[in-house]
Amino acid sequence: MMVRVSGALLRFTDYRPVITVAAPTVGAALTKLADEHLALKPVLFDREGRVRATHQIFLNGEQLNREQLTRPAGDADSVDLLLAVSGG
Repeated sequence: MMVRVSGALLRFTDYRPVITVAAPTVGAALTKLADEHLALKPVLFDREGRVRATHQIFLNGEQLNREQLTRPAGDADSVDLLLAVSGG
C-alpha cells in the first residue's frame, strides 16, 4: 500500500512524502514504516506501542480510530498519516 506522510512528519521519513509498504493491515503498515524509518517510531508510537492520539490515520480517505488499525489493506490502498495540531 502507499503511505503518504506530510507536514512535520516528513523530516522523520527523510522527506519522502510517499512510501510504499507491503503489509496485511493498516497497523502493520505503520509498524513497518516506523521500522524502516527509526526516527519516526517514538514520534508515531507511545511506550505501549499504540499510535499516539496526536496522529490522524486515513485509509482511502476514511478516518480510522486506533481500534480500526487492524483493518485489512492491500497494494491498491492508500494510507494518509497526519499530525494533528492545535493552537490559537
